[in-house]
Amino acid sequence: MVDQKDKIVVRLARDNADHLVPAHFYDILMHRFFPVLSLTYISSVVGIAAKQDSFLHYMFADRKAYLMALFVVLWVAVPGVIWIFLKGNPVQTYVADIWYKILAGIMVVTLMLSFVLFPEADIFGLRLYFVASIPAFIMMYFFFVKSGLPPLAAHPLNMAGLGMLVYGAILNLFLG
Repeated sequence: MVDQKDKIVVRLARDNADHLVPAHFYDILMHRFFPVLSLTYISSVVGIAAKQDSFLHYMFADRKAYLMALFVVLWVAVPGVIWIFLKGNPVQTYVADIWYKILAGIMVVTLMLSFVLFPEADIFGLRLYFVASIPAFIMMYFFFVKSGLPPLAAHPLNMAGLGMLVYGAILNLFLG
C-alpha cells in the first residue's frame, strides 16, 4: 500500500484571470493600428484624387478615390491583424514580430512579381498605390514593436481617417 508520506500533491493555480481580449488591446488598436490605417487611407485618397485630372472633383464629389483607398487600407491591414492576434496569444506572442515581417515580405514580393508576370493587369491604376503602401508596412511595424503614437497625435489622426471614411460612405450612398 502507498504510505501518506509517499504521495505527492501537485496544485496548479493560475495567477491571471481570463480575458476576452488581450492585455493592452485598446492601446494596440487606438495608438498603433488605427493611426497607421488612417494615415494610409487619407494619403491614398489624396494621392488617388491628385492623379486624376480634376483634384477637387475627385476629392469631394466622386467616390472612386474613396473606394480605391479602401482596397489599399485592407492590403496594409492584413499583416497588422495577424500581428495583433499572435501578440494577444500568450503561447505565440514571441513569434508575432517575425510573422509580421514574413507576411509583409510575402505581400511585397507578390506585388513585385505581379508587375513582372502580369504587366497588363493594372485595374484602375490601383497596383501603383499598393506599391506606395510599402512604407505603411514599415511604419506599422515600427509602431507595433517600439510604441504607439501619443494620444495627442493618435486620436486626431483616427478621427480624420474615420471622418474621411464616413464621407466616402456618404458619397457611395448618394452617388451609388
